[in-house]
Amino acid sequence: MAEIAHVVVLMLENRSFDHLLGYVPHPDPAFDGLLGHEHSNPGWRRGPAVAASPTAKQVLPAGPDHSHDAVMAQLAPRGGQPTNQGFVRSYERKARNLDPPVFGGLFGPLANWARGLLAGGGSGVKGRGPLAMACQPPENVPVLARLATEFAVCSRWFCSVPGETWPNRNFAHAATSDGQTQIEVRPYTNRTIFELLESAGADWRIFYDDTPQAWAFPALWDTPERHAKWFPVNRFASHVAAGELTAYTFIEPNHRPPLHTLDHAPVIGAPDRSDSQHPENNLVSDAAYDDFRLSGESDFTRAERLIATIYEALRARPGVFAKTLLLITYDEHGGLYDHVPPPADVPGPGGEVSMVGRVQRALLYRKTAAFDFTMLGPRVPAVVISPRIRAGAVDSRARDHASIPATLRAVFAPGQEPLTARDRWSPPFHGLLTLPEDRTDLPDLSQYATGPAPGLAAPLAETAPAETVSAETVSAQTGPAEPVAVPGYYESFLALAGQVQEHLAAVGEPEVAGLPAGPEALRGTRVTQAFTAAADRHRRSR
Repeated sequence: MAEIAHVVVLMLENRSFDHLLGYVPHPDPAFDGLLGHEHSNPGWRRGPAVAASPTAKQVLPAGPDHSHDAVMAQLAPRGGQPTNQGFVRSYERKARNLDPPVFGGLFGPLANWARGLLAGGGSGVKGRGPLAMACQPPENVPVLARLATEFAVCSRWFCSVPGETWPNRNFAHAATSDGQTQIEVRPYTNRTIFELLESAGADWRIFYDDTPQAWAFPALWDTPERHAKWFPVNRFASHVAAGELTAYTFIEPNHRPPLHTLDHAPVIGAPDRSDSQHPENNLVSDAAYDDFRLSGESDFTRAERLIATIYEALRARPGVFAKTLLLITYDEHGGLYDHVPPPADVPGPGGEVSMVGRVQRALLYRKTAAFDFTMLGPRVPAVVISPRIRAGAVDSRARDHASIPATLRAVFAPGQEPLTARDRWSPPFHGLLTLPEDRTDLPDLSQYATGPAPGLAAPLAETAPAETVSAETVSAQTGPAEPVAVPGYYESFLALAGQVQEHLAAVGEPEVAGLPAGPEALRGTRVTQAFTAAADRHRRSR
């Protein structure tokens, strides 16, 4: 097997396998896409069945539901074994605001009152449930589609939890979500693969752009030595060029929602920077959806550029790429259709919920059905890239995000015990490097890597709060302006940024003390910049 000195993981947001890759032509039947097959879901309220189709746009008129209860209804609408027959109904219910969250714990009643949940949902958007079945045509994902056919695809890679972003990302880091199926903003104290690698003498770095979710593990940044391992993503290419990649590199996209109206009139002075492909970073109004045609760039296309940029940085340095294994994947499916039911007999991670988790649950939690973690979530894209992987390779072994720590252990720390029982179960993927020599026919994706490089968004203190932008601050070309709302998912990132700010202030990081006041919606950017400045200082002092 080829020598592996570096593993690089880029994890994007909330897209299913079928939604992004289902209609990509692939010669191997093990790819298990949608071409040549008919798959459908029942319609809303006994309406006609809705077939999967390559008709998706880069935008949506409403964000699909990916809460735990909703995902369980998507996968097993009648209970029992998953059949993946509930996607249309779930999306319609979410668009109509029929399933508002309900909170429990000491402060649950206050949270329910504050959000107006006791009064029920509003009318929302109607008749859009079929869009859950709309999948991207290959021309909308030229970078991911090309990599999927030129390298290896794991056609049975499922997200770890039938639920939201944070528990799934936590599985990628710790092979557990500490008992959570929903987003819970708090410190996570589970041992991570980063710490395991350190104990085996292997180094790591995290690259990020705006508020990274990996901040949820304070042990990864609460000492100067570990804080110094965090870098803005626009420095990744220079690290590759200098031959400075560590054993493990984890890359987070920019999660900050675009600051524009639903119909894409930009807020003056607030450039869009997100590149995560989160559906709620790619919304237009219901009235504008049917006639919408993308012109220029968007969060969706910027994510394609980010993938190409990471790949091209490696391809430009053959000596580094020859020893590097790159994984492109997505944390969860985002409520979008996939036709392959997930396994329902996998081992849970095991272990007790941490004390922090138990205290948080006593104070405030989102009510949801009990779950034993023996069923995985829906399939997500997982493309494995190396000059030692043959073009068109497909691996159909069942995996989840715990395959990331499992692979890192196998490559860099074979003597270390698994983090959890799920880590022990999930197969590594480094065995996909089967070629005896490096390929010389690597695809050139440099045309997609052009444009503004990914980089830390500048603070926008001069911009009005995103929640209350007035009509005078937007372009008049699209008609009356609607307020720019912060999506619900990003509220959690802002709360996380607040926790990080408090911790850095408590330990006396001077960069935090100088943070300017400004709109709450931009707190993540301000804290990220202070965090980055502190990391640079720690590196200089070593």
